[in-house]
Amino acid sequence: MAHAIHLGTLPAPRTARAPRPALRLTRRGRIVLVVIPLFLATLALLVAWAALTAPAQAAAEPLTGPGGTVTVTVQPGESLWTIAARRVPNQDPRVTISQIQDLNGLTGVRVLPGEQILVPVLR
Repeated sequence: MAHAIHLGTLPAPRTARAPRPALRLTRRGRIVLVVIPLFLATLALLVAWAALTAPAQAAAEPLTGPGGTVTVTVQPGESLWTIAARRVPNQDPRVTISQIQDLNGLTGVRVLPGEQILVPVLR
């Protein structure tokens, strides 16, 4: 008797898949894809602008005690730096310059010969 081996049916050859439909966004999806990146970019620009325009300030120590200042007449060739370094040598001149600017209402560092300014005294 002959035996027959039954292999069953062979699977049909694969056919090319139908192309998927294009991604469709809802109105809410389009808003999210546009608004959130714009918001983040605007926020980054504002932070960068604030960091670049913020004034740098030295940590000025407050003046203490009565009579904490003297009046100094600016001599030719002197700057706030030389005055600060000579009058308060044990302190960072940038701190002293900041105090001089506060005491005299100066917006810059330029002083003219003959000008009288208040300067903190040596502690």
